[in-house]
Amino acid sequence: MRNTSRSALLLVVLGGLGSIAWSQCNTNACSQCCPERRTISVTGTAQVTADADLAVVRVGYKLYGPDAKTAYASAVDTSNAIMQALTGSGIQKSVIESTSQVLQHTQPYELQPFPAKDDERQRRQFTVTQTWTIRVKPEQASETLNTAVNAGANESGWIQWIVNNPSELEAQASAKAVANAHTIAEQIAQKAGVPLGELVSVTRNQGSMPYAGAVFGLAGGYAMGSSVMVNGPLQPGGEQLAINSRRVEFNVTLYAVFAIGHSEKK
Repeated sequence: MRNTSRSALLLVVLGGLGSIAWSQCNTNACSQCCPERRTISVTGTAQVTADADLAVVRVGYKLYGPDAKTAYASAVDTSNAIMQALTGSGIQKSVIESTSQVLQHTQPYELQPFPAKDDERQRRQFTVTQTWTIRVKPEQASETLNTAVNAGANESGWIQWIVNNPSELEAQASAKAVANAHTIAEQIAQKAGVPLGELVSVTRNQGSMPYAGAVFGLAGGYAMGSSVMVNGPLQPGGEQLAINSRRVEFNVTLYAVFAIGHSEKK
């Protein structure tokens, strides 16, 4: 006679916290080949914050000209003025990186607001853009942005706050997420009237990344915090923007499975 097998699975969701499951296999041939498996599955989350070690400030400009030669000449003057202002304020050339420079025909959508024979439309036939990233101390971010804008950087912003050792933040967040999962699993076990056993497995959510918005010219190995964006054109002035977001956040979400312990027999 052929051996027959039967399996049963009971899954209970408790209060939106997680789930508790019993999986039992019975076989006629061997009662120990498929032992009973009982687990509690939960999701754990955690967030860790830290002061930034570095700020990466993006600055740039956008200019127009009636022809390529005129537009380029104007861009040379503006580009040199911005660089001279930055280095003159004490910023080293080694921390300034040019990320893009483009000379091209102006896009049709940019010319649409102007009538076909309008003088302003004729002055905007070509466009030049150039951008840089500047790595400075967090407390220098506002001054750096202000210096560039006053020198002609009319499209600037995107400040990334960076920590030099993101792996430490990641480890802290992961440990807190596991602890959070354990706390939730204990609550479920208490509601179900069963003892909580050992941690069976942990699966990390691949989307658990430090948030920073767009990244310009950065290598890997950094944890980025919140970003600040200033859209041009900007009018130069004596006042500086109040920029205080210097914290880096690292968020972790994980899926944890705990065993259900065996109740002591009375």
